[in-house]
Amino acid sequence: MSPPPERPPEPPPAPPAAAASKPPLLRHPWRVAIVAAVAVAVLNLGLILVNASDTSDTARVLPNTVESVFPVPGSIARLQDTIVVDLRDDLTGVLLIDGAEVPEDQTERVVPLGQLSFRTGKDRDLTRFEPGDHAVTVLYWKQGKRRPAQPGSYSWSFRAGA
Repeated sequence: MSPPPERPPEPPPAPPAAAASKPPLLRHPWRVAIVAAVAVAVLNLGLILVNASDTSDTARVLPNTVESVFPVPGSIARLQDTIVVDLRDDLTGVLLIDGAEVPEDQTERVVPLGQLSFRTGKDRDLTRFEPGDHAVTVLYWKQGKRRPAQPGSYSWSFRAGA
């Protein structure tokens, strides 16, 4: 047998590729910057909204016969704001402001919705609210029935200011 042919020596390994041939760490740095800026803006907006949100729920302090009232209990109202009470749809009632019953001819009604309202004005017993605290009471009963001797009631107060 004949000896195997001699192989030529292998060439030395090539030097490592230059840094220019490496793929960049971030292919599109402006895209990353824009996405990061938008994410930070959305996060900040979310924090602002959570911080400024009003989680008070006046419906929880209202009886189930009263759907809503305005001005909201404990709020500050204008001197000529309208007092509004939205009762359950099958109820009617009267308003008492600072202990005085609002005359029927000065009470606005939406009977099918059980809503009562009173607005101060020149032709009214109360031309405007004086600055300070005011108490409102709504006396209510079933529509189509006579006013009972002891009707249901709900009271709240607000502050009138300029």
